[in-house]
Amino acid sequence: MGHDTVPPALRREWVEARELATRPFLRARESPLCELYWVGVSVFPVGVSQRAWLREFFVRLNTALKQEHGLRGEFFLQYKTVALVEKQFRKVAMDLFPQLGLARKPNASMPLPPTREQLEAAARGKGDLNITQHFPDYCFWLRHPDLLKLLEEFFGLGGAAMFYLKPDPATQAMEIPFKTEMQKLFPQMPFDKMEAMMQAGLAMKDGFLDASKKLFGAGLEQEPEYEGIPYIVPQLGTGDFFTEPEAERQKWFQLFKLFWRESPADNGIYIASALPLEPLLVQILEAMKEAGRLYPER
Repeated sequence: MGHDTVPPALRREWVEARELATRPFLRARESPLCELYWVGVSVFPVGVSQRAWLREFFVRLNTALKQEHGLRGEFFLQYKTVALVEKQFRKVAMDLFPQLGLARKPNASMPLPPTREQLEAAARGKGDLNITQHFPDYCFWLRHPDLLKLLEEFFGLGGAAMFYLKPDPATQAMEIPFKTEMQKLFPQMPFDKMEAMMQAGLAMKDGFLDASKKLFGAGLEQEPEYEGIPYIVPQLGTGDFFTEPEAERQKWFQLFKLFWRESPADNGIYIASALPLEPLLVQILEAMKEAGRLYPER
């Protein structure tokens, strides 16, 4: 990646960081409260070779975070990104149990609806009404036991993110009674789908839902949409890690220990971690290099 593709907040670190063991990830030297990494992509949607490498990397990272830190990763996709793959989304949505929520930029208010004058002008073919500017930044929480499935379907479009937190005992599903015997008697019954449906129902008891609204919904309580929003996740760019007040940045890691997000505005993908991540990151990258999996520059 060339110097011009590096986010301005990280650009001053490029020369000294480009040969680090974390390459192709660039680490910000002065990112308070967390370790902040960024990897550039040539374009969004991400090209085939870069997307394949990044998918493998994030699957490896997901496995390592689960094994070494006991964290679970939850996958989110921006609602506006779904428009790029609407047909495919509708095709697989039944298996992903999508739950709509809000991805909020720091202190952002809910957008105002278009005025009557704007709507009338648009109906007459006059004016320039971009209706998406009046939609909140909704996102989908997607759930599937195989992360690779989610990444293959929706990673690289510019709107994917994952947030890592501790498991919630309230969401642990009970096994179907006499499952083995039932499978023998009724081999055609979709037991896997039944278990997935049970898990999706239990997910609505997840403490993450209310906790995320309290942390990231401050100032929206009086908005008419607020009560109907089940969760709120932060929607951040790399610059926010340097410009937002410390009290605001602390909120991001009270619930989530680590998160990554595709950020077209930053020409890449960043990882923010409240955990010491560099040794684990180096371990994963070295294993990929040994397997001949080098990051394609384009």
